[in-house]
Amino acid sequence: MIKVGVSNHHVHLNEESLKALFGENYELTVKRPLNQKYQFAAEETVTLVKNNKTLEHIRVVGPLRSYTQVELLDKDNEYFGINAPVRKSGDLKGSETIDIIGPNGTYHAVESTIVSDTHIHMSAEDLITFNRHNDEVVKINCKGIIVDDVHIKSDDTCVLEMHINKDIAERLGIETGDEIEIC
Repeated sequence: MIKVGVSNHHVHLNEESLKALFGENYELTVKRPLNQKYQFAAEETVTLVKNNKTLEHIRVVGPLRSYTQVELLDKDNEYFGINAPVRKSGDLKGSETIDIIGPNGTYHAVESTIVSDTHIHMSAEDLITFNRHNDEVVKINCKGIIVDDVHIKSDDTCVLEMHINKDIAERLGIETGDEIEIC
């Protein structure tokens, strides 16, 4: 069985956006570690602005990446009046643009904004155990609920866990800590 982690909206920053938002030589502060290796929820939050609408207290997730990525929920898409596409992490070409505001300034995040797809993090060993491969798309069963189009993500930082965004999880009655199996 594979544990579920429900994901809320959040932001991943790169060096350029961190500097613009928080200042020169700024380092993120760990609030709490996340299940995926080296990842953490930072103490820092930012504000998102689009179409004269504002969403405050959006958590920054560390460590820094090579790209800036804003992960919204479906309800955030509606609120901002945009259509951030459902994509896997890092697939940002042609995605939405949004302004991120921090205590030190604003960063205009061009082609940075998506709704994260539902995905399962698997280590190389997990791929063997479950007879799967990186980037495979599977169906899962959680408490009798079938979810299609679940992407398998594998790299050296992956710890076995399925991530599903908060909007979908609430609609389906799925919670952090629930267990799923691949159909």
